[in-house]
Amino acid sequence: MEAVAARVGTSKPVLYRRWPDRAALLRDTLVPLAMEAIPHTDTGSYRGDMLAVLHGWRQFFTTPAGAVAPAIVGAIPQDPELAEAFRTGVIGWRKDAMGEILARAMGRGEVRADLQLEVARELGQAILWHRFLVTGDAITDELVLHIVDDILIPYVAPDRPRSDPTPV
Repeated sequence: MEAVAARVGTSKPVLYRRWPDRAALLRDTLVPLAMEAIPHTDTGSYRGDMLAVLHGWRQFFTTPAGAVAPAIVGAIPQDPELAEAFRTGVIGWRKDAMGEILARAMGRGEVRADLQLEVARELGQAILWHRFLVTGDAITDELVLHIVDDILIPYVAPDRPRSDPTPV
């Protein structure tokens, strides 16, 4: 709270009048930032929705707000309050939004009904976050197209054969 107060040129008591704790401040600021940066409108197709989402992440990572993301993620293991705010706020919102995208696509017949939703809703975004936080490799428009067209669409396709559930 002290760092936020210094950054915006106010005092901690002023912040505490509006937000009772750091978790509330994070929820009220991080969720709107993510919602503003990452499109969550229906483009009319699974491909269009996923291109919009992944392009949104790519652009977000280059903004000042995106530059704060590694610090937040890095602080999560040592700060349960921050972890809870981030996971229920930003990550919870993204899970819900991705679930809606997949449900719409299933309704249109673009996505198979037996899909592992937990995997499908994280798959494309996880690749971008891994590059952003771990490898530092470029996140380009070409990468976004490759992820959507060559990884996500084949994974969710209704005509994709199911994998054998028998362990090897």
